[in-house]
Amino acid sequence: MATPSESNAAELMSAALDEQLAPEEEEAFAAMLAASPEAREEYEQLQDMLALVKGLPEVEAPPDFFEKVAKKIRRRKLMRGESLLLVSLPFQVLSVMIVLAIAVTYMMVQLERDPASKLERDPAAEGAAPEASAKPESEASAKPGSN
Repeated sequence: MATPSESNAAELMSAALDEQLAPEEEEAFAAMLAASPEAREEYEQLQDMLALVKGLPEVEAPPDFFEKVAKKIRRRKLMRGESLLLVSLPFQVLSVMIVLAIAVTYMMVQLERDPASKLERDPAAEGAAPEASAKPESEASAKPGSN
């Protein structure tokens, strides 16, 4: 791990490269560079690298680049256990699941409250049942009368 002075030196170098140093920080940074040849060499290397990066041509990212990066970030967070699986599901899927859970719960409560509604019969099936039971009775009454 970096010592506090190394951490401060890295912060100063980063701020100097970004041209974000306050006047008192500029003095401390200049004193650090004058006192440490290693720090001066590292700062010069960082300046050279920054110049090279700035000289690179701009390249347009593929259309699905941001979506792929977001998926990889979510996947890594899941692997490290930083987020729950439910968080990564789309909002629409979660809302449909919640609505279905509420509907199922409501139906179960209604069935518990009104047991008669559990077995409702189809009116068409009820009309056919009396006719079927009427035939055997008429046949049964016809048989004793014919004897």
